Amino acid sequence: MSTLSRETVEKSYRAVEEAFRNGDADSISLMYTEDAEFFIPGAPVLEGGQAIHEAWKKIVGPGGNTLRTVVREVQESGDLAYDTGHFTAIAPNGGVINAGKWIVLWKRQSTGEWKIHRDFMHWDIPPSEASSS
Repeated sequence: MSTLSRETVEKSYRAVEEAFRNGDADSISLMYTEDAEFFIPGAPVLEGGQAIHEAWKKIVGPGGNTLRTVVREVQESGDLAYDTGHFTAIAPNGGVINAGKWIVLWKRQSTGEWKIHRDFMHWDIPPSEASSS
């Protein structure tokens, strides 16, 4: 039975950072369970893979921006685990596009793989404020 270590979580977020830079919403979406839910500010709860994929397509756009993530905490209990952290999205010119924090609930799959089951994100700097400052 695999555990969800801090190292595994940080490796997962490095993959998100790379996909973000490359505009690759597909890779990010594959990290979620089939019945995942994504909670983002100003939107109804996004349910399921297709809705989450569409949201990530809008978030990452064509790519070219940089995402920096910092994992603060990782805890596991049985087939569920959570992590918390914060992020900053940066444009190629160095300007901050967006910044915020998250709490993610992971669920161990029957294969032993861990996938994101619930994803809660909150802005400290909403995209509209960051792009206008």
